[in-house]
Amino acid sequence: MMKKFITIAGICCALPFIIIGFIFFYRGGSTSRSANANQPGNQSVNTPAHNAFPEFSVTDIDGQKISNGTLKGKPAIIWFTATWCTPCQIGAEAVAKLQDELGPQSFNVLVIFVDPKEQPSDLRRWREQFARPSWRLALNNGLAASSKIKFLDSKYLLNGDGTVRDFNTQIVDEQYLKLVRSIVG
Repeated sequence: MMKKFITIAGICCALPFIIIGFIFFYRGGSTSRSANANQPGNQSVNTPAHNAFPEFSVTDIDGQKISNGTLKGKPAIIWFTATWCTPCQIGAEAVAKLQDELGPQSFNVLVIFVDPKEQPSDLRRWREQFARPSWRLALNNGLAASSKIKFLDSKYLLNGDGTVRDFNTQIVDEQYLKLVRSIVG
């Protein structure tokens, strides 16, 4: 009886901390806004708006090299996630619908998966369920660390010239989609 009481008491004491931790993690741990942010949830982290995205090179799950130069020429989203991130899945579906609306060549999407346990087959299944065939998917090769990514659902939105237009850690919503539309033109 005493053991059961201690277990229940421990759970009750820990629950508020778990909830607060989840809220803090989900909100990105900060309420600061970037200088260019007229959208809720946008945060300046490490690459201020209107600066070039740091040089990088990754190999996608199809064996193709992707770098800054690969993405230039049209707007791009560089998205850091994991296959099991439900808010990211919902956001990917919304971005995919937007791309259907604007045309498959309207913008690039590069998705970097940061969970080291994931395999290329996991990413292929994720693309089939939530994304579009043209989206480039890659396992993290240090890009998340060099970009100082701290949270899942972190998204850089780049202009066609490779400059950062926005950084966002919030769930994709209509305001984010409106921003993407405005960049695509």
